[in-house]
Amino acid sequence: MLSRPHKRASGIRVGMLFLAVCVIPFSQAQSQTAPTQDDELMRQLEALARQERALREQSAEKEKNERLKREAEINQNRQAERRRREEEAAPIEQALSEQKALQESLLRQTTGRSEGAESDPDSLAFPAHDDAHAITNPRIAGRAPKDRVLPEEIFDRSKEEISPGTWGNVDRLRVIRLVLDADGDGKPELIRFLDRSDDQLIRQEADRNYDGVLDSWNQYEDGELATRVLDENDDGNPEVFETYRDGLVSLRELDRDDDGVRDVFYRYQGESLIEERHDANNDGTIDLVIVYEKRLRVRAEEDTDQDGRMDLWTRYANGSNSEQVSQIERDVRGGGVADTFEIFESQNGRSVLVRREQDLNGDGEIDVVSFYLDGKLVRRQIRDSDLIPLS
Repeated sequence: MLSRPHKRASGIRVGMLFLAVCVIPFSQAQSQTAPTQDDELMRQLEALARQERALREQSAEKEKNERLKREAEINQNRQAERRRREEEAAPIEQALSEQKALQESLLRQTTGRSEGAESDPDSLAFPAHDDAHAITNPRIAGRAPKDRVLPEEIFDRSKEEISPGTWGNVDRLRVIRLVLDADGDGKPELIRFLDRSDDQLIRQEADRNYDGVLDSWNQYEDGELATRVLDENDDGNPEVFETYRDGLVSLRELDRDDDGVRDVFYRYQGESLIEERHDANNDGTIDLVIVYEKRLRVRAEEDTDQDGRMDLWTRYANGSNSEQVSQIERDVRGGGVADTFEIFESQNGRSVLVRREQDLNGDGEIDVVSFYLDGKLVRRQIRDSDLIPLS
């Protein structure tokens, strides 16, 4: 039989053993339960992340599809707009093509030197004014080209301000700019500028041959063509400069050698050419002047040696639609005045030399007179015997 202390110690040992038995399984249960809850949380988090990624991917795909749809709609609208503008611009292109043909015809009248004193007058015949003949005959004033009436709806419209001096204008201009790009390549075929105050046309620029480069520039006054500049060979340098008055060209200036210097000048009065001037060597000095009356030459003067002084003067006797040389004066000695005079007569429709008068010593008096028959010397009169023998 145990004493009381021993009983108490035994009871304590039994209690501790009981606690050990109970606590150990509880701790093991805790260690087994905790990881299971963490795994569940991790699985939930991963599921949420997957859902978020899926939503993001769906949103990106939706945005991509919407963007592609918008781009397709924009392209369709552009194509539809281009087709619409091409259909509307078809008559414009035809008109511009006709205008190009007209300009090419105009160029043909400026490609050769004016008829000289030795031209065959029989080839000259000038009917009354008509547009077709005026295009090919520089002695007839060309009519101002007509601008085709086009609906403003086919143009792109914008408002602009033109600085002073841009077009030779003194004041700033407030304009409406109309642009026609018929083929939609970004290079306009036609640009018009209207005065914002009254919608009147004040300038037009055009690409007449559809190469993407503007080659025609028109200026207007009170709605009528005042000047026109043309670049006929598309090198960027204009070669034709025209001034118009009352619907007809009054001055045409040309740069025939395309060096940037105007060297030929045609001046018109009414429908007829009255004067042409030439600078053959581009020294800024005119070396040939031809004067016209009723579209026929009446006189001409020329600097044949291009020393800056005229040394050849030709006069014409004109019949009905024909012209023939009547007299030629020459400065043979280089004194600045005529010293040789050749007189012609009309024989069988041709100008034939009949007499030559010469001032050989430059005293202003005729020293020798030679007579011709059928172009051959037949007789000679000599005033000063010191001049014999003559060469």
